[in-house]
Amino acid sequence: MSIPIRDLWWLAAGGAGYGARYMKMRIDAAITARRRRHAPDPTGELLRLQTLYGYNPHSLVSIAPGALLWSTPDIDGAIIYGEFGRVWLAAGDPLAPLEDMAELARQFASFAKRQGRVVAFVPTSAECARTMAPHNFTAVKVGASPYFDLRTWNPRGDSAKKLRAGVNQARRAGVEVEIVPEGIDESLKRETARLCMHWLDARRAATTFGWLVALDPFLHSEYKKYFAARVNGKLVGFLAASPIPARKAWYLEDVLREPQAPSGTATFLVTEALARLKEEGAALATLGTSPLTTDGGDDVPTEHRMTRRILDIASRRLAGFYNFEGLRRFKAKFVPSWWESEYALAQRGVAMPPRVGHAVVRALVPGGLTQLLTRQALRVISSNGPYVTENFSRQSVTKSIPASSNPAEQ
Repeated sequence: MSIPIRDLWWLAAGGAGYGARYMKMRIDAAITARRRRHAPDPTGELLRLQTLYGYNPHSLVSIAPGALLWSTPDIDGAIIYGEFGRVWLAAGDPLAPLEDMAELARQFASFAKRQGRVVAFVPTSAECARTMAPHNFTAVKVGASPYFDLRTWNPRGDSAKKLRAGVNQARRAGVEVEIVPEGIDESLKRETARLCMHWLDARRAATTFGWLVALDPFLHSEYKKYFAARVNGKLVGFLAASPIPARKAWYLEDVLREPQAPSGTATFLVTEALARLKEEGAALATLGTSPLTTDGGDDVPTEHRMTRRILDIASRRLAGFYNFEGLRRFKAKFVPSWWESEYALAQRGVAMPPRVGHAVVRALVPGGLTQLLTRQALRVISSNGPYVTENFSRQSVTKSIPASSNPAEQ
């Protein structure tokens, strides 16, 4: 078994303890991959369920390579999850009718317990949290999503001043937004791939991410809508939107722009996408989770006050790795109709930190906290040479949490 060169630095820095954990992780991953090769592909069944019951913005995004499915013949539904050590981390809400979510989750947790595992769901909608919390699950708020009621959304006044300014700047610079027709050609895919790499190189985040936040705009493209921003024919911005069928809504999943694109490009792109979705009859749209924000109501009782304080501290301490506040400000600029809180749910009696919290980090950062800290260190070192930026641009393309905005845009 080979060790990727990019991992040798932290193996050497971490010593034997890190090395042993790394080898165990690699062996576990190889065994899991071998088991999955003999299991039937669940994608078709999951897409059917998402079309019927998809309520969480991440419901389509979660149907990705490497995801696992758990179901029971008693309920028309399924839970998408990933294995992270002894934790089975489920991707948002169960794919099931609302009245069956709690029972499906309860049976999943019982099955996991028999396997010596614990389960957690993240990020769940407030509706899911309200449904499941009374059934032996405990909730911790982990962020909020802005929602736009497209039937009434019409930002005006001082609250929309920055929004109007961005749109006007983009229009004066000659930016034009178009809906991408069905049947995406290879030329657009190549253009988008180049844009993704340029976008990633300009990110403040010190790491790449995986699973729910992987940047893969053309995954399940037959279900999505795409919008392209161009100046004189050149692609300078791109937006992918995923359906949320149960809410007649759309998740503006990926909003990307060239670092040298005219000011206001991402703002104009989002505004035009919302207007076009409204014309096509959509009721709602969202820009997705803004992690660790305090926006949104606290309408689901939480039992982990210490966890809430830890998350507040984390948002400040991790600001050097990821611009949480910039992401929130960008989304707030569009004057959402409301913010909906989102939660992590775990079995009552299972401490959120450290076991479940560690699983969340491993889900978002494939190398865990070690990789996050190492990438930040390498960024500092890279000020003495160009090799790190070049190496980073050749890593797998992934998005920040989530790449549904552009906090860096002026």
